[in-house]
Amino acid sequence: MTSTEIYTTSAVDSDPPPQTRSKTSLFCPDCGHESAVTGDWTAKATENSLELRCPDCDAVVQQR
Repeated sequence: MTSTEIYTTSAVDSDPPPQTRSKTSLFCPDCGHESAVTGDWTAKATENSLELRCPDCDAVVQQR
């Protein structure tokens, strides 16, 4: 015998969450440091690219 159960869920909240961060923020994957793209990241030029590094733990956050 097969039973069919129906559950209702709300796919959309009635109020969207408030915007608390800028869309131009970067996050360090290692330590969670957060700052604007033009913020306190350390820029290091390599032969072929520019690396943005975390000022706290020196992890590469973005490579251009």
